[in-house]
Amino acid sequence: MALPNAKHEHVLQAGSARARLAKLYAEALLVTAMKQNAVDEAAEELNAFVAGVLDKDPEVEPFLSNPAIGKKIKAAVLEEALPGHASESFRGLFAVLAKNGRLDLIRGIAAAYRRMLDEREGRVRVKVTAATDLSDAQRGALTATLSELLKKQPILDVRVDQDLLGGLIVQVGDRVIDTSVRTRLQTLRTLLLDKGSSHGH
Repeated sequence: MALPNAKHEHVLQAGSARARLAKLYAEALLVTAMKQNAVDEAAEELNAFVAGVLDKDPEVEPFLSNPAIGKKIKAAVLEEALPGHASESFRGLFAVLAKNGRLDLIRGIAAAYRRMLDEREGRVRVKVTAATDLSDAQRGALTATLSELLKKQPILDVRVDQDLLGGLIVQVGDRVIDTSVRTRLQTLRTLLLDKGSSHGH
């Protein structure tokens, strides 16, 4: 029984080590971008690369993560994928990652960089799941409420899940504020089932 737990722990440690490493690269990029007065541009380039290359072609990330493929081959392929107008700091990041064999960290670096910018600007990312798409008025009201609650500027990422029946699931980092009808029904159903089973005994 100890083996699966140890393996799981090892995976978690590896994940957190990768996250720390991605944050270090993101910090280095931020310092460079600040010197070049191109902080937002670097964020746009990272996000565009993740959306335009990594998200579009699911084979790219396994290719970058494969230790059997040489650094030079990976660097050459990525050089081909980089747009001609890529900034000096962006190309510099890829050159350092290629040299250190860490091109597989690009997605993590993009996420870490975005979090750092949000912190600097007093913004917070909020995932909202709703039964139907929110109107502009609803988004405005939710943004105002969350702004007051969190003391930060919320950036809403709204997704629709028709199974919710009604209400919202609002996630801020690890915190979940759940007001969905489905969850309340499930809780009620669980309570009724528990009572039913206890009566059976």
